[in-house]
Amino acid sequence: RAVKRNSFLRVLSFAWFATRSTRSGSFDIVQSHERTWSQDVYRAGDGCHREWLERRSCYLPIMKKFFLRFNLFHQLVLMLEKRIFENGECKKIIAISKMVKRDILKHYQLPEERVEVVYNGVNLERFNPSNRKSFRFEIRKQLKISDKEVMILFVGSGFERKGLEYLIKSVQYMKQKDWRLVLVGKGRWKKYLGFASNENRKKITNMEPIDAIEKLYAAADFFALPSVYEPFGNANLEALASGLPIITTRNCGASEIIKSKKEGIVLEEP
Repeated sequence: RAVKRNSFLRVLSFAWFATRSTRSGSFDIVQSHERTWSQDVYRAGDGCHREWLERRSCYLPIMKKFFLRFNLFHQLVLMLEKRIFENGECKKIIAISKMVKRDILKHYQLPEERVEVVYNGVNLERFNPSNRKSFRFEIRKQLKISDKEVMILFVGSGFERKGLEYLIKSVQYMKQKDWRLVLVGKGRWKKYLGFASNENRKKITNMEPIDAIEKLYAAADFFALPSVYEPFGNANLEALASGLPIITTRNCGASEIIKSKKEGIVLEEP
């Protein structure tokens, strides 16, 4: 029943309707995966919004930083976030990485024992290295990528947060000439593809999200997600489970489970 006219009204109306619904019934425990006015357990799947704004501002020009500070949507999310973390009504906070737990404790006043870390999981039957035998040749043929070309895969929406700009700009430094970059997600493709030169643009394939994403992992040679801020990043797990080495950043919670130069490479910044 959330009002979807804009982000501010969507968050505000969802929080209001969700709270009204839970208070009208009799429940032993109310667990929320979204920020609402009242819950017993909150899973911080989006991480810590205040930390995201802090990191995001490092990459913005002065005027955008100014408008970001007074944006009503962000003010609302910060107000809900502060209420959840500090008023004591929410008994337990589930952080999906140690990074998220540190961020919450950094910005808000609450006992450390109220925050528990529970990592995300991945379906190993769906995402596994054996898929390469089944799908690699088929998918690369569809994408017109030869076996000698290195296929780099990016999966994710919310391009600014996931560092797509920096990934696209980085291909100009590739020493390997036979490469292809496959981007999967939903966003402002025209803007982000504009960060590539005309020559490199010919080597980039972009597409909307697909259901059988495991087939693309099977076709790829490695996975890249150079996030500006990523509470965990399920796509990293899916890539690892599919047998791919990954490139990500310290700003991504999944970096905690990666041994650098073994499962992949962890960059300090995108």
